[in-house]
Amino acid sequence: MVLIEEKFYVIFCILFFINNTAVFAKQEAPSQEFINKNYFDVDLNGVKDIYFFREFPFYNDKGQVSLLGKAVLSVLQGDIWTWVREPRIYVKENIAYIHAVKLDGLNLLYTLKKENNVWKVVKTEKKKLPTVGSEVILEQAFLRAIGIEIINATKTYYGESRLFDSERVIDIVRDEFDDKYDITIQFVTYEGPRMPPYGLDTITLRIPGFEVIKYEHKDVSDIGKIPLEAH
Repeated sequence: MVLIEEKFYVIFCILFFINNTAVFAKQEAPSQEFINKNYFDVDLNGVKDIYFFREFPFYNDKGQVSLLGKAVLSVLQGDIWTWVREPRIYVKENIAYIHAVKLDGLNLLYTLKKENNVWKVVKTEKKKLPTVGSEVILEQAFLRAIGIEIINATKTYYGESRLFDSERVIDIVRDEFDDKYDITIQFVTYEGPRMPPYGLDTITLRIPGFEVIKYEHKDVSDIGKIPLEAH
């Protein structure tokens, strides 16, 4: 019995070594090409503070806008204005970085340097990751991905499965602090092969989690009169 247990132990150790060796072998260090493409060439060693835009201390102890605060505001108001990802500010002793992503996917990195008690932009870098250029295609891809969530929402409302089409996103509300999105989608529901009764339904999903926080339904008799763009 002891011999059998020892054999099982040896076999387990061998299999464990083989499996983990295979896993470790697949772990590859990022190539320099990958780093150059996806990262900015900056040295973050020595960075003392990292801030989101909403928490950056723009004011000093005297209640006045600090010198760095003025420089940050000048960059954001002058060059960026709107962004898809909240800017981050990295601060060293006499060096600071401002990183923001604009609505078109363009990544901007500003290097600021403090000289003679004045913060100035000494370098601006721009990188754009590959993105789909059409907002319509992005919307369709998103709606295709959450199709099952729409089906589940309609099934809960009607008590049975319904078909739908002509779906579109009509509103997006972003909660930056909690990193949540309330996405409102409008679509047409029907029974069978496009048989009435038709419905013009509007739902609001909260992401992440796909919680239905609002469901509105209107009965309609003529699909041609629905003011909805068909894809």
